Amino acid sequence: MLSLKRLGLLGHAEFVLADDHSDPEYGISDLFRAFRKDTGLPTHISRLKKQQHYTGIFAYLLSRARGDNVFFISNDMTVTPAWMRTLLAVAALDPAYGIVRGTAEVVDSHPEHQMFPPYNDRSVDDVFEFSEYMARSLGLLHGEDPLLSGDAVLIKRAVIEKIGVFDRQYFGYFGDPDYGLRAQRAGFKLICAKGAWLKHSGQGYVKAEAQKHQRSMEEQHTRRMQVVQKAYQSFRQKWDSTLPETFVNFDTFDFAKMRAVVKPKGFDFVPPVAVDPALVEIL
Repeated sequence: MLSLKRLGLLGHAEFVLADDHSDPEYGISDLFRAFRKDTGLPTHISRLKKQQHYTGIFAYLLSRARGDNVFFISNDMTVTPAWMRTLLAVAALDPAYGIVRGTAEVVDSHPEHQMFPPYNDRSVDDVFEFSEYMARSLGLLHGEDPLLSGDAVLIKRAVIEKIGVFDRQYFGYFGDPDYGLRAQRAGFKLICAKGAWLKHSGQGYVKAEAQKHQRSMEEQHTRRMQVVQKAYQSFRQKWDSTLPETFVNFDTFDFAKMRAVVKPKGFDFVPPVAVDPALVEIL
């Protein structure tokens, strides 16, 4: 409750929480229920009956969200008032700023957006204070990104209405660069707000899976890359079959070419995910 007060969210937000088929021993669904009871805020809780991974869970959450500004936040992040305030302020500068991200210690696919505090934080107060420092220092400074890495983003309602949700043909990976391309093709821009900083520990899912199955991080990384490469093949087939057969990084991607590719009517729109009792349990 204290954190929500500091974020200024009481009475001004709804939460859409999804348990992506976690082990019952973790008690995630119970934690979500306790959150709803303790805060009294509008909170929609779902438990997926089969793991959807990143792309699928993002698609499902976008399908349930109703606000004008939708924040997607992963479970290994500490959200701060300054981060949220700065994203909203930058997003308000231009209707074309459809998806806005910030900075963090760990930023997937965007090393240029990694910002590190000059000290090891001792408590959440240190995290909040550094985030405020970044907001004061950089203000509304922002720049445009060529691709989307959706680890912590604000998505405007106008984007969702125009292109729908993430494409679930990608399991786990490549759903965000696909969504970013579709947003750009619809006339929106992908923006990084330099002064919006939150704490992102990084690889929360990978670390949890390694611990769960008693694997080394090296072995878990190998398994992860197998999933990445499979999703990449779907991306190549959809956007550009001349891309290298094996994914290494985004340096070889011609995003301008993909933004201009001619596709059939309706290609860029992916409809919301229905609430299917075979897929999800509403709690």
